[in-house]
Amino acid sequence: MNLILLSILIGVSLLLIWQFVGYPLLMAIIAAVVNPRAKDYTYQPFVSILVPTYNEETVITKRLENLLNLNYPKDKYEIIVIDSGSLDRTVNIAQRFLENHENLSPAIKLVQEKERNGKASAINFGKKHASGDLVLVTDANAIFDPDVLLEIMPHFKDPEVGAVGGRYCVANPDDGLATPTSFYWDLEYMMRIGESILDSACLFHGEINAWRKDLADADVQMLSEDLDMCISIKAKGYRIVYEPSAIVYEPAATTLEDQIKQRKRTTIGTIQNLFKHGKFLLSSGGWYGGLIFPSHKTLVMFSPFMLLSIPILYMAIGVLQIVFSHCTLTLALFIGLFAILLHLRAQLLGKQSGDSSFSLSLLLKVAYYVLLNEYLVLLAWKDFLSGRYSVLWEKATTTR
Repeated sequence: MNLILLSILIGVSLLLIWQFVGYPLLMAIIAAVVNPRAKDYTYQPFVSILVPTYNEETVITKRLENLLNLNYPKDKYEIIVIDSGSLDRTVNIAQRFLENHENLSPAIKLVQEKERNGKASAINFGKKHASGDLVLVTDANAIFDPDVLLEIMPHFKDPEVGAVGGRYCVANPDDGLATPTSFYWDLEYMMRIGESILDSACLFHGEINAWRKDLADADVQMLSEDLDMCISIKAKGYRIVYEPSAIVYEPAATTLEDQIKQRKRTTIGTIQNLFKHGKFLLSSGGWYGGLIFPSHKTLVMFSPFMLLSIPILYMAIGVLQIVFSHCTLTLALFIGLFAILLHLRAQLLGKQSGDSSFSLSLLLKVAYYVLLNEYLVLLAWKDFLSGRYSVLWEKATTTR
């Protein structure tokens, strides 16, 4: 019996090590040694930028000004603001902005849903008014680097590319709980580069994702409509590209309440996608279905249960020497792989940020962030199974 329990313990431990450091390390190695595909910057197709809004009076002006000043031909893109029944001055502010920009390029449109039905509904509504064959979805409180369209659009010259995601950067990395969030997105950056080189990025960001308009509709029942569309496009045989030079900045939540609100919502959305796309993900094979999605997303949804199983297995085995040996070897393997991962993080990010420091203080914050997220996955499962969730997104006020 102890042999069976020990085998289960070793298997669970290896899965956790793979999830937290092994898989990120593998993708980081690929990102470090393989050159990205060349792009034809002369390819500049027309694109419709969709900006869903709900009570965004504090940010909508800054957002529109940002989108007007992108380094891309002004006659090659349009901006569509889709308001979903805002109760504040969002519509009035947007209308005045449009009046001042009338008959100029890029064109700005304001379309309105009569009531609030969620972001997915707003995306579908905006698509109906989009003139371009390509659409790019973004958030009202985000800010684009000026070269976003220049970096993203050339990928669509390849007919096998169905969607392109950009790089999310935390706009307030030194602000409280935002610090470990920024570290988390550093790892995402490395993983998505490796995934994109290998096959396809696991997912794209809700703050910056571009795709061929005829390939997908947003599912109005999904909390993570961006992940759903990404999987749907991949299921149709297209590649999902990650473009790290297309950068979007958005503040991370700085209160525990807002972090819980955001992370629990996205986690419920991921669980929804596991059930909706389970058949495709299990049968598709290849790098995406066989390695990328299971390692990047599926394991994360089950890691709290695996973590909780370890002390239970320790007690069931009941041999102190085995427990101590397993604990020591597992910790040593984790630390060794994590050290290599940090080295690659410094190498990959140093070219852009110049800051690769990792202090004890940050280590403690990251550990807290990981434990918090493991707890939130459990809460998400509870709410999902009980049906206690809504597609109407709750804003994290500290991100505005």
